This record gives sequence, structure tokens and C-alpha cells, in this order.
Amino acid sequence: MASSVFATWLLVDFSGCRNAPGYGCLGFAVLWGYLVPLLNFLLTWAALRILKIRPAWLTALLGTGIGGYLVLSTNVVRWLPGGTQYAQPALCAAAFALAAWFTQSRRPLWPRAAAALALVLLMPLDSLATTQLDRSKLGNELADARVPLLGPQLPAGYHLNGVGTHGAAAGVEATFYYRISPDSLGRGASTMDELDREIQVTVGPVQPGFTPPSHCAALTSVYPVPSPACTPVARGVWRWSNHQYVEYFTRVGDAVAVLQARTPPVSSAVLRELARTMRVRTPSYFTGG
Repeated sequence: MASSVFATWLLVDFSGCRNAPGYGCLGFAVLWGYLVPLLNFLLTWAALRILKIRPAWLTALLGTGIGGYLVLSTNVVRWLPGGTQYAQPALCAAAFALAAWFTQSRRPLWPRAAAALALVLLMPLDSLATTQLDRSKLGNELADARVPLLGPQLPAGYHLNGVGTHGAAAGVEATFYYRISPDSLGRGASTMDELDREIQVTVGPVQPGFTPPSHCAALTSVYPVPSPACTPVARGVWRWSNHQYVEYFTRVGDAVAVLQARTPPVSSAVLRELARTMRVRTPSYFTGG
């Protein structure tokens, strides 16, 4: 742990990095990412030899490896009080203590085998715990949102992505948003062609300018309020389009959901069905809980 702090201080205090123009320091930072583990190993090896802990080189090597693995695989520590400020140094200290225990020659070997198995399982277990905590945090955010959580009946082959709220905690008019993505995109789009296959959904309170079919403006702060005409397609559902996008507006009580997509590649039939099935949902509908 001390060697990590010392190595970081060397980088920050290094004149070549501090005085580098533009992104010149980025190269030093990238290089330092490879040098820090080596410095950790060398400094720890020297310290263990001074303390007469043997085998010093193996304990230092194993401790450096376990420490890096623990820091990278335990994302869940960011939920602890103080976050990684205290957890990461504790993990590094525990890594070298575990390494010293591993390198002892005493028998039996099964406790060390059990510890090695626990380390292997740590990453998937941490990933599961982090996912559950993320869902819990999002669920609380949605429950506290001051806007109805309108969601459609998803057709086969689609899933929700990018769920969040805006403005609820800032004391301004809140909006709720998410994307409806084809399952073929996995976790989300990364190219413009893939973005064109997603459906953007925004939900917010009905504004005075929203008076369809003559005025289909919703969730806009533009003044004067634009007034494109829109076409009724179902009870409480209207459609508007231009040369780029198609938008469907669904009013449910005092809230309106706006679905925006390109057609093609998104099917008009899919958009219409999504808009028609908009209902107030519970937070668990959007978190997958």
C-alpha cells in the first residue's frame, strides 16, 4: 500500500508530467499503469527481505497479483461508507497478508485451496452483488421521481435500456426516460446504424402547448412552443413525422410519453403497438427486479 502511494506521488510530482503540454501527460499516465505493479513488487520485496520474511520474492509477487485482482474485481466496495478511499488500502494490506499465508510450507493444503477457490469466485459474486445494488439504487430513484412511470408492453425481441430520471432531485419539472432496444444489440447501441434501431422514450407532465391533434408539442422548453399537427391513431395516441423521425405521443392522465425513432429501420407497427400499450408501471418493471 505504501509503495502504491509512493509511486502515485512520484507521477504527480514528476516535472515532465506536470509541465507536459496538452495531453502529453497521458503517455506518462498510461506507462505508469504498467510501472506501478512492478514498483509495488520491487519495493515490497525489499521490505520483506529487511523484515526477514521468506520467501520474500514469492510473497511480494503473489501479494502484488492478489492485490491487483482484489482491487479490480471488488466494485461493490464503492457502496461502502467512504467508498474506495478506505476499502482499497485495506484490500491491498489483506492481499499481502494472504500471500504470506499462502507461501508458508505448512500442511494441510486444503485451507489454501479453499481460499484460492474463494478468490476465483469473488469476481462473479461481486458482479452479481453490484448488479443488485445498481438495481436497488435505480428502483429508489424511480420511486422518488415526481412523474408517472409510463412503460409499454414490450414485444418479443426487445428490452429496456438506459433507464433514468432528470430534474426530480433538482426541484425542477421532472422527466423520465429510457430506450427500447432490439435484443440483437445486447447492452446497447455503439454506432449510428445501431442507434437508429433504438426507440427513445421520454415521459413528463402534460404541458399547455400539448393540444393534439392541432398541437403535438410535448416536453419542450422551446418558446414559442412549436405546433406541428399530428394524426390520431388510437385513443390517447397521436403520430407525427418529418423526413428524419417518427414520433408517437401517448397521454395517460396528466403525463405524456413521447416515442421517437427512425422508420425504417424501426417498424411503424412496433411503434404504434408500444404507444398503444403505455401504462403506469412499478419501478421493478424498469429495473428487472
